[in-house]
Amino acid sequence: KREEPDGLTLVRVAPSNSAIEFSVLLALTTPATNQHDANIAADKEDRLRWKERIITQGRLSTANAPYVLDDIPLPLANPWRRNVRLADLAFFPDGRAAAVTFDGEVWLISGLAGDLGAVRWQRFAAGLHEPLSLCIRDGEIFVFDRNGIWRLRDTDANGEAEVHELFANAFTQTAETREFASSMKLAPDGAFIIAKGGQQSTTLGKHNGSVLRVSPEGKTITVLGHGLRQPFLGLHPKTGQVTASDQQGNYVPATPLHLIRDDQYYGFLTGLQPKEQYPAPIAEPLTWIPHSVNASGAGQVWLSHARMGSLNDALLHLGYNRPEIFLVRLNSRAATLQAAVISLTADLDFAPLNGAVNPVDGQLYVTGFQIWGTTAKRTSGLARLRYTGMASTLPREVVPMDQGILLCFEIALDAHIATNVANFSVERWNYRRTANYGSPHFKLDGSPGQEWMTPSSAYLSRDGRSVFIGLPEMKPVMQMRLGWALATRAGIGFEQNAYFTPKVLTKFDATAEGFAPGAIDLTPRKSRPAATPVTVAEGRKLSELMGCAACHSTDGTTEGKPGPTWKGLFGTQREFKGGEPAVADAAYLRESILEPAAKVVSGFEKNDTGMPSYTGVLTETQIQALILYIKTLK
Repeated sequence: KREEPDGLTLVRVAPSNSAIEFSVLLALTTPATNQHDANIAADKEDRLRWKERIITQGRLSTANAPYVLDDIPLPLANPWRRNVRLADLAFFPDGRAAAVTFDGEVWLISGLAGDLGAVRWQRFAAGLHEPLSLCIRDGEIFVFDRNGIWRLRDTDANGEAEVHELFANAFTQTAETREFASSMKLAPDGAFIIAKGGQQSTTLGKHNGSVLRVSPEGKTITVLGHGLRQPFLGLHPKTGQVTASDQQGNYVPATPLHLIRDDQYYGFLTGLQPKEQYPAPIAEPLTWIPHSVNASGAGQVWLSHARMGSLNDALLHLGYNRPEIFLVRLNSRAATLQAAVISLTADLDFAPLNGAVNPVDGQLYVTGFQIWGTTAKRTSGLARLRYTGMASTLPREVVPMDQGILLCFEIALDAHIATNVANFSVERWNYRRTANYGSPHFKLDGSPGQEWMTPSSAYLSRDGRSVFIGLPEMKPVMQMRLGWALATRAGIGFEQNAYFTPKVLTKFDATAEGFAPGAIDLTPRKSRPAATPVTVAEGRKLSELMGCAACHSTDGTTEGKPGPTWKGLFGTQREFKGGEPAVADAAYLRESILEPAAKVVSGFEKNDTGMPSYTGVLTETQIQALILYIKTLK
């Protein structure tokens, strides 16, 4: 029954003991007309709610590098005074894009190519509930928000959505604040793959923390994976392979990068579930990434159909807390798929969440905004990662093997530098999955800390493009870091680190890999990393490296920060949840770094973000330097 009091249309559904399916179509009416085409076009223009178009001009990078970032300003100055916090974008085949904002709007963008001299923004839809992702299928825009998946239809082709159709809501939804509509990707068969936030404090939802497949017609769902804290997705547009990052926290010892399949369980439990009672075997990730390197994982992007040199068809991973784009090199040499993560660029000044390849120029466009702690300078942004044509020094393979690590490049290396073991550094350590937030680092014998591994030898392949680093006592471990300082044959120096989880060690065959035959020298060598200087500058550097600024301000502000400010902290009286007050002296700061849950400052006990223990992560001199830096923040 329809009633229209005060201009509102109501739909009353009769009580029933069984489920009732119904649809509500909301659309702007189009009057019947036999006018000339020009009059019809004018009529469409008259029905526009947002007639104005905003034009911004991109800023091209002048950096001398293979991959550079061009900035594309957002339409922040608009007639409707709308905040524009972009969360995701997708491209039409002709290079136009659609972008969704966390504020519930969709914008159409044109001009994303060439010199970005005139980027046009057109408001397409509004009124969505905290959407974080969208897809384009057969020319139609689909948006995932807290209510479900919406299909936005422009029925009269005037550039605005007249129809908002709730295309799919077969999955459950609770009112939990952290049950974000995190990700949605389009599968090759037209299905939608979605990820839902898993943190819950009051209600256990059936699909919280799950990755789901929504059938192409939107009627049925299939669980692809569950037991995730805050997953963000990637999907290969050709094979349909699904990946997901997750957020370090309780039961998540570091940042993982997962392969999602077979309704596997990925290890997260909420505080409402029995402590450390896992409902199924835990699927381990492709690789762990240290919290200090990638404190908050976001989406992944496959560079299919890209025109980006050696990165074509590669997998990229987006880092949110400290804005960064990582290259993920997959290793399929063993039956178990593995991966290594290498920084591609850390020059972003906004926190990225998602990205997409433009089919017209073949370049990657990334966007995102600040929704929780980040070191980003801007609230939101849009950037193009552009390939300049220069030769890249990024590795094409990082392979842990039984006698060391194989490192392969696209370019020829300086032989003298590549065979000097002093130009490589290696560490390894384990994590522990517990109900605590994050995890300390542990050596292979179980003691706290990271195990320094000294290379015994280094060999260059016959073509000069691969290095094998000999390492005694190679073993499977949860986390390894390989660092290198090398130079090309042309004399261009470069430094980088790779982070990976060697679950399976494949056998090294020198001849098959292009090296001269012969035994690998695995004679143990003794060496120790240089001690950290105890200085204010080193403490500031460590705070940036560890991402401390995402949770603790240094200027006294607390808005958007899950932890107390460091300004004026040292020497002040602190009040704690359920404990006696104490002075913030050096002993207190040390305890807070090593055992952050021991004393929780009043007012921060209900925060759903915790702090990991840095036991075994920071050395004694690093702790001293960090405390010295905090002392100076008066």
